[in-house]
Amino acid sequence: MNEIDFNHFQKIVIKVGSALVAPDSHACSAEYCLPIANFIKKCHAASKQVILVSSGAVAAGFNQLQLVDRTLNLEQKQALAAIGQSIVIRHWQRFFDQDVAQVLLTSDDINNPKRAQNAKRTFAQLQTFGAIPIVNENDTVVTEELKFGDNDRLAAQVALLTDADLLIICSDVDGVYDDNPQLNPNANLISTIQQADADIISYAKTNINPQSTGGMLSKLQSALLATEHGIHVTICNGKKEAYSKLWLNQNPGSWLYPGTSIVMSNKPSDK
Repeated sequence: MNEIDFNHFQKIVIKVGSALVAPDSHACSAEYCLPIANFIKKCHAASKQVILVSSGAVAAGFNQLQLVDRTLNLEQKQALAAIGQSIVIRHWQRFFDQDVAQVLLTSDDINNPKRAQNAKRTFAQLQTFGAIPIVNENDTVVTEELKFGDNDRLAAQVALLTDADLLIICSDVDGVYDDNPQLNPNANLISTIQQADADIISYAKTNINPQSTGGMLSKLQSALLATEHGIHVTICNGKKEAYSKLWLNQNPGSWLYPGTSIVMSNKPSDK
């Protein structure tokens, strides 16, 4: 099934990883972010609500200090994130005419009912103000044990928190494959998964850009969390602007449906 009724979706969370925000693993770049921003603006024009989950703070801080040694401990990463957060926000703001708003969350914020409810109300008020929420993990205060681990899971948690109906995970690969396409030229793109369950974790074989902390395993685990709560998920290639296919009601990559049947459809990739 490659037809998607994009008109159906009104609350969307878009996750953009470091490989798209800072493709050279140093400075923030407009190359992939500007088209994503244009997609978000088009969504707003169609009266869709959009929350952006963006990585890139550590890379931005690294570039700001012009560091050379990339071997960083937790404290150094936290400090770089503190420096880089405002840079990432300014980076996104220049692509929008409306205000953007920085929202920093930890797993404690999500797991604590009172704090989660406060965050949910803040998201709702930002929507009323017409500001675009830009979410990242609050790396400056979180401990290694309490980290989301990557922004894929954070994006899924934000989708749950805000009652989103679609989660778009923008990656640097076309979607989920039945084998590693970088090692196996005959690997097929799995275009649709009618219900994500624990078995989909076995498809986490794609070698993601090494600067990314998540990889396909993280994306599939996050997709599973979202679909278990009734949220549709697509994993698509942000470098190719595949998400734009949604305006044509086409599947942009791998589409994971919440449902009751477990049916996988393998489609040859367009290579």
